[in-house]
Amino acid sequence: MIDAKNKAIVLSPEQSFEEVLELVQPMITAILLKCNVYKNYDYYRQVAAIAVWEAWQKANPTKGKFSSYIYTTVRGRILNELSSEQRYQSSYTLMEDETLNVLLTRGESIVVEDCSELVEMLFEFLSKEEVELLQLLYVDGYSYIEIAQQFSISVEAIKKRRMRLMTKIRSFS
Repeated sequence: MIDAKNKAIVLSPEQSFEEVLELVQPMITAILLKCNVYKNYDYYRQVAAIAVWEAWQKANPTKGKFSSYIYTTVRGRILNELSSEQRYQSSYTLMEDETLNVLLTRGESIVVEDCSELVEMLFEFLSKEEVELLQLLYVDGYSYIEIAQQFSISVEAIKKRRMRLMTKIRSFS
């Protein structure tokens, strides 16, 4: 509903959900921009729509403005989702390099004598610790946290070693 006198949008829990969702679209866009959401934009819009629905269902007009409640609910849900995604990305790594696909097809353990010429040359190019890190990350599927515990170093150190290793492998090919 639009207040003609102030030309402002007025939200109330008595409105239909579809109407409320339509009216809060600019608010959702502003929240997404404020939270620096540029990837998976449609996904976060859906997260926001679900948050609006939850706020619409739980709204209590005696406890404050409905629009404020929607804003805090949507913003909180998006921030929680961003935090969850960040935790996942910091714990797990994704396959980034085509060369490493060879390692995945090798089975449970890496045996240099059975590998293709490229992988054999790669193993000669890498140290024993680098080969072990490759195997733990891409063949065995360990997370950064698990590898850090195994090497008795920090997760950030494992990430730095992985980045140096990737740079080294890229320079090899």
